[in-house]
Amino acid sequence: MYQRLVVPLDGSDIAERALVEAEKMAALTHAPIHLVRVIDFNGPESFAAYGMMANPSTVTYLLADEVESASEYLESVARRITDQGHHVTSEVRRGMASNELIAASKPGDLYVIASHGRSGIARWFMGSVAEEVVRRSSVPVLLIKAASYSGTQSGRSLAGAVTGAPPTEAALSR
Repeated sequence: MYQRLVVPLDGSDIAERALVEAEKMAALTHAPIHLVRVIDFNGPESFAAYGMMANPSTVTYLLADEVESASEYLESVARRITDQGHHVTSEVRRGMASNELIAASKPGDLYVIASHGRSGIARWFMGSVAEEVVRRSSVPVLLIKAASYSGTQSGRSLAGAVTGAPPTEAALSR
């Protein structure tokens, strides 16, 4: 069975929708939930407000501030999940999101990751961290399509909806 449920979070409501399924899986498997937030200061949007004139000390300050904010965010989410009786760990990583998420996995993990559900030109233009993780991961990935997420399908959890089995049976048959 799964040793750890890894949930990547970027601070968005969409990413947090994966928590619902992670908590269900944790209740069934008794696996701890591991929250991961990646600070990606490599993309052009990181420096858009500063252009090419970004002072290295300013960048260092901004990165430290982003890491602190991410840590506080993960602590807040972890408290909510811990209050539900689950064991939670967290980490903040720095680098390209997909690379860091792949590096964060260990044998026995299950990724529970929400996808924005983009398609067509939006997906091509903006990329998909979830898609990259699915393609490159050495551990199983439970992908939650957040764009149409309701948490249930015909009275079953998403784990049951995928296999047609009741939620407990679906989760434990993996």
